[in-house]
Amino acid sequence: MKTKPNTSSTDQTTITLDIPVEDGRLFRSEVIDDILSLLSRNPDTEFSMTELANAVDHSRPSVSTAVDVLSSNDLVTAERKGRKRLVRINRDRLYVPDDPYFQIPQSEFHAPVRTAVETLADELDDVIGIVLYGSVARGEADRRSDIDLWVLVEDGRMEAQREANRIRHHLEEESFDGSRYAYEIDVEALQAVPNYLSELREILRDGITLYETEDFGTVRNVIRQGGDADE
Repeated sequence: MKTKPNTSSTDQTTITLDIPVEDGRLFRSEVIDDILSLLSRNPDTEFSMTELANAVDHSRPSVSTAVDVLSSNDLVTAERKGRKRLVRINRDRLYVPDDPYFQIPQSEFHAPVRTAVETLADELDDVIGIVLYGSVARGEADRRSDIDLWVLVEDGRMEAQREANRIRHHLEEESFDGSRYAYEIDVEALQAVPNYLSELREILRDGITLYETEDFGTVRNVIRQGGDADE
């Protein structure tokens, strides 16, 4: 028997699970939660074990055990290619809404986040990608939480950050269904990415990419791999 989502809406990312589960450890591991979150947000990407460990910030042995549990429950595919064990989400089990903003767990943040991202993409020059991260991306936000956005631009970080600060002030004066929101917008230039790989891996681990050009996929791979040639 397969479970169905506990909501009638198809506007959320969902994973189908067989009941009874093959391995009951599925529900008792933070590592498993973190890996599922990462893989479901990168459904077309294969991760090696070291890449997974780096991305979710857990040890290789704990990640390997978690992958075994997920594989036994048919939630991921894991195959050997040479010395590497490559893992990806089982796409047959995954539903992702077409609109990326519906991946934001708390619906009250959809409109303020969409307005911010669309404004930044329109008004900043040479934007490569925009990622929502922090408590809003994780679905743990309350009314005091900032909307955290990371913006990657080709160059001209200082000018872009000044413009982003101006946009932030305007956004914080805008009302959405009677509520106002605080924003934290961090702009980084492409050439600085290698200097912040650890911090950026953390952003991408829990973050939701809401705007991206073709170049952003390459940047995401550089951040994920961390410059390592791994197993």
